[in-house]
Amino acid sequence: MESLRNDNEALLNSLDLTNRTLNDLITDKKVSDETKWETIKSNINHSTQLYKVLSDDIIDLKSRLTDEDYQGFIKSLSSIQEGPLGFSFQDIIIESANKIVLFPTKTQMDRFIDISKSIISSPIIASIPFVSNAVSASSSILNIAYSSSLTDKKSDLGKLKTFEGELNRYISYYTTLDKANVLNQTSNSDRRVLLENLQLDLLAKLKKDAPKLNFTVSDRYDGETIDSYFNRILGSFNRDWSEKYLRDLERKFQNNRGETNYSALLQKEFDVKYYNNNVNGLVEISKKYLLYYDNFFEIANNYQFRIIEAVDLAKANGIIKSKKANGGDLSPNQVYEGIVKSLHDKKNARDNGIINSINIGELKQQIERVMDYKII
Repeated sequence: MESLRNDNEALLNSLDLTNRTLNDLITDKKVSDETKWETIKSNINHSTQLYKVLSDDIIDLKSRLTDEDYQGFIKSLSSIQEGPLGFSFQDIIIESANKIVLFPTKTQMDRFIDISKSIISSPIIASIPFVSNAVSASSSILNIAYSSSLTDKKSDLGKLKTFEGELNRYISYYTTLDKANVLNQTSNSDRRVLLENLQLDLLAKLKKDAPKLNFTVSDRYDGETIDSYFNRILGSFNRDWSEKYLRDLERKFQNNRGETNYSALLQKEFDVKYYNNNVNGLVEISKKYLLYYDNFFEIANNYQFRIIEAVDLAKANGIIKSKKANGGDLSPNQVYEGIVKSLHDKKNARDNGIINSINIGELKQQIERVMDYKII
């Protein structure tokens, strides 16, 4: 209700200014000094609101670049332990080696399996940042297998090829998943840089223009994040500040009867006119944010497509296993459908959370309300 009242008040004020401007033009063929001043006040007051709305939206979108529930589920898809697809890749490696009888003697097989387990549980494998544990572990294990075959005349290279082919059914899935994750991580880093650069642009604009309203933008504290800094500064530089400053300014040009000399006010208060005439720079920064906001969802949709592409490959390669769930058995196809549904549900929950948290409609309204009259 409060939001609707504010919107209604803003609309009425805008209509009043428009009517006064039209009446001035009809009556005197020019806009009166009083109407010019009222327009300047409206622009400035709405601009201080725009600073806060834009800053909050930038901070909010930065915090939403990662989502624990959605991306945590995607991370589980690349686990070397048993994950949503119903298999444990470390078990697959050992089971495949035993099934194929990779080495001719039990001693060699036991030795190979022990080494494989050590590689799989290695903290070095677990700490690899971009390529998944599965890809790194399988590469190391295959290298061990091929190296061992070079010193054993009884080794069957055909069995090694079969073993490699079996692992590759899984590795192609993990590799596709890795590519999607690497691209998304890089994209998130790039988007964070873009948003932080936008904050720097907004800060430069604020430091240049706020002093025109007699507001000094203090420096950041040691260790203060740029998000906390904006919240602190814009807690003071707001509509209450601008309204009070402009009221005090009017009083300087009032006579004993309370009448304001708008002509003198406009002629002498250059700083206020400067602020008003340059408010379009704030609008341009806001419009750039809108582009980043839309781009966020475009990139998120592309990421989702690539993740599902990897799951589709897992299905095509026949590596999805049946699972027990809710007292029953799920077929590999049911497991696949459940994974795709979970991806869609978790992404939709994340996206809807962003849409509900970042009120783009409010930002667009504030942009529209900042009317940049070049004639003044």
